[in-house]
Parts: sequence; C-alpha cells; structure tokens
Amino acid sequence: MDTITANRRLADAEMLDIETVTGSLVLPSNQKWAIRFNTGGTVTIVLGMRDYGRGWFSAFFASLVAARLGIPFGRIRVYYSANLPAVLRTPVPPPVRFRRSKVGPVAGAAADIIERMCDHVIGKGRSAFAAMASIGIRDIGFDQSTGRFFVLDRERSGNILDVARAAPRGASKSIELPMKSQAGDRRSNTETIPSAA
Repeated sequence: MDTITANRRLADAEMLDIETVTGSLVLPSNQKWAIRFNTGGTVTIVLGMRDYGRGWFSAFFASLVAARLGIPFGRIRVYYSANLPAVLRTPVPPPVRFRRSKVGPVAGAAADIIERMCDHVIGKGRSAFAAMASIGIRDIGFDQSTGRFFVLDRERSGNILDVARAAPRGASKSIELPMKSQAGDRRSNTETIPSAA
C-alpha cells in the first residue's frame, strides 16, 4: 500500500470519539450522546439524559462499554449532560449484576445507543489501525475481551486506548445509521452519528 493511501485512510479514521443525537421516544431528544477517549487513558460516556437513581445505572452503562470495547472498568467515566448542572460519575462495580431485560425502558434504550456507539468506535478503530499498519481494513480483527485490534495471520496488534491516542483529532461529519425497530414503531428508522470526514 502506498503512503498516500495509508495517510488518506488515517485521515479518514481521524479519531475514535463518537457523538450522536437520539430520536428515541423514551429518551430526551436533541441531547448529545458520545463516547470520548481522553488523553489520560480514561473513556467518558456522555449520556444525553438525567442521572436517574443517583448513579445507580452508571455501573451498568460503564460495564457495557467495558465489555464491548475491552476497556478496564476503572478507566470509564459517565457524564450525564441533561442535568443542570451536569453530573460526572466515576462508577464503582455494582454489588449486583444487572440483567438487560430487568433495567427498564429508559436504561434499555440508553444501552442500545451505547452499544451502537461502541460498534462505531470499533469500526473507526479498525480503520485507524489498518492505516497505522499499512494494510487493508479487511485484514484487521478486534478482540472484545482484551480491547485489541490485530492483523489477521500476523503478530501485530494494538490496544484500543493506544489506537485512540495515536489517531489524529479533527472535525467529524454525521452519517445515517439504521436503528433497531420495535414492533408497531412507525417513526424513522435512522439515527445520526458523526463519523470521520
């Protein structure tokens, strides 16, 4: 792969940060939702909702990101942006494990958004790692349990936090994504999530 193509793909990946605005009926509309990789190695989940239950679900939301992206639980922060003033929580591991079916409609809808954002972080990370390794995106895999991108059939790999740190920061643009639809839901089935330009 030539240097120009590798640099273009790295520029396309730009950063691993993801932002979206939800159109869910059970969540506040026009609030920003995001996953942000901070320079200190922490990851902030920005939730465009109020902190219901005094942080009770913060551990649930953090555990979703930890499990999906392979990031240590202690490096995740949860920021509730719909509160005035906004609330930043450092979740503690819960004494009880939440079941997805038992969290209720608001936390369940928030979990759906978080999981879709994680999928897009992995996609952007795959592009960034492919550009760094100078190979095709199809040759990159991701191990959720360790949070590592790796080259298929080779021995090169990179942690998601390292890839986020190495990916350049820049502007992003929005893309339309399909949403999961529920029975009887007749509203638009798309959601806007910014992507690297």
